[in-house]
Amino acid sequence: MNKYVSISIAFVVSSFLAINIYLLFGDKSVIPKSVYVSSFEKLATDDFREEIAKEALISPTETITVYAGSEDDVESWAVTEGDFVSVGDELALLNTERADSEQEMLTAEHNALRQQERDLQTMLRSLLSEQSTTQSSTSSIVDREENVTEIDGEMKIQLGLGVNFTVDVTQEGSYAQAISAVEQQLTDITQKLAVSAAQLLQDPSHPAILSPIEGTVSKVTRDGAKLSVDIFSSEKIALTYAKDNEWLEIEENDRVLIQSPGLDGVVEGYVYAVSELPVAENDMSAAYKSLDPKKAQNPLAYYEVEIITDGELESMPYGNNINAHIITNEALDAVSVNEDWVRRTDEETVNVMIMNSAGKAIEATVESPFINNGRAVITDELTEGQIALYSKRLKNYDQPTKVFLPLPTYMPTTLEFRSFGWKNYLEYMVLN
Repeated sequence: MNKYVSISIAFVVSSFLAINIYLLFGDKSVIPKSVYVSSFEKLATDDFREEIAKEALISPTETITVYAGSEDDVESWAVTEGDFVSVGDELALLNTERADSEQEMLTAEHNALRQQERDLQTMLRSLLSEQSTTQSSTSSIVDREENVTEIDGEMKIQLGLGVNFTVDVTQEGSYAQAISAVEQQLTDITQKLAVSAAQLLQDPSHPAILSPIEGTVSKVTRDGAKLSVDIFSSEKIALTYAKDNEWLEIEENDRVLIQSPGLDGVVEGYVYAVSELPVAENDMSAAYKSLDPKKAQNPLAYYEVEIITDGELESMPYGNNINAHIITNEALDAVSVNEDWVRRTDEETVNVMIMNSAGKAIEATVESPFINNGRAVITDELTEGQIALYSKRLKNYDQPTKVFLPLPTYMPTTLEFRSFGWKNYLEYMVLN
């Protein structure tokens, strides 16, 4: 074969290949193509959780201070620190010469409490009536003008009588908040009225100061211009502190898991409140700072966090140290994708490449509220068994593109290879 024939054959072959390459990969090519993707994973469900571990202290839900007047008013004390008292128990006996003035004061206080009770009952009836007739788009409010103000064009209701609770009543949920606040105030007033009525029924020759709540006497101030008794309520909470920027992560109603000697396993609670003000230095905050090994960068940046359970803390002593795990993010039976494979569009959503039922790569926008251990947790759209893909080449295609993945391979070990036996190998080689 002379060189001219060889050149001609090479030219024809090269032209054939060039034409086919153009037809296959040209811009106007209609021949379907598949893209090889080496990075992929089959999605599986799991439970994901982010939490903040905190030291916490057992604290009363409230501390009530009952004032007993001056030293001349008190004849003797009926309680001491650590005593348990019920509603109506005697705290201190008063001098009989002070009985008349004390009776007048108790009568005035009782009448004031009755008036507060009537006002709260009227407010409650108004709120219940408005709630039943007002939809979420309605801006009507209760008919009590002295408690209504307008702020930035929205109507607000201020619950008076020391309630200090403002809500927007243009929404049905806010009505529920206002009703709950009024009902709580009515409960407190009813308790105070019971104590007040008991004091009024006392024998004038044996006047005494009675306990307004059930709890434990924490301090008795027996000397000075103002005598008093501090009482810890029986209801207890776990108290901890958010340091620096932890308050950005901890929110009301976050689930909390509590562990401590004296508790039956893990106790579940929730975050009741997160204070917006730095805590004032007190015994609890000082104890917390001594227990927490990591100090706040800003010495003022300690914000009180109240944790409530369903009564499991009642058997524990005040001030006891417990471990609390505040769950800031949680997703159960969710799937996850490598964090580097997703493109975040906002705080709650990401874009991820997946393979659809036709074997094509498509970009899906899915909810991903948080990252856990380098993986984007996905809570909707994607399900177990779907294939997530990652390849920079996929971005070059405007339309969904067919993809093919590497074949699964497995190389048996020497022991497995030998244990299979030569007869089995021969059978598969000859008969199959």
